[in-house]
Amino acid sequence: MMEEEQQRYFYQPNPVSAIISWCWTILILLLGIIVWLEFTHFQWITAALFIVFIVLAFLQIQRRTLLMTPKALVFNRMLQQRYLVIPREMVHQLRFTKRTLQLTVNGQTMYFSFTPSTLAIIKQQLSNN
Repeated sequence: MMEEEQQRYFYQPNPVSAIISWCWTILILLLGIIVWLEFTHFQWITAALFIVFIVLAFLQIQRRTLLMTPKALVFNRMLQQRYLVIPREMVHQLRFTKRTLQLTVNGQTMYFSFTPSTLAIIKQQLSNN
């Protein structure tokens, strides 16, 4: 029997966590702008803050991935080295909205945001199993 391919999708965490995370990231950008305007010319600290902002924004977009395997859902999180691995048989109460996947695992409800097209693919894959 041939094993299904692994699919990788980008996600954002629940809306509250996403807003908090992105606000901290934007705060670094604003701090860089304030330092730049305070010194009236470009300083190395301003460049460092802009680079930190770009790196964090890149990580927030690229590191948050869902890897769907035949046996589990594997969530890669922002700055945590350990993956969140959810076996498919532990997933209960799936609920899909326009952009959100809600699932319950061991009594804990989790929310993840996806693009509508990605969410349709995930819905199809989860309903097939």
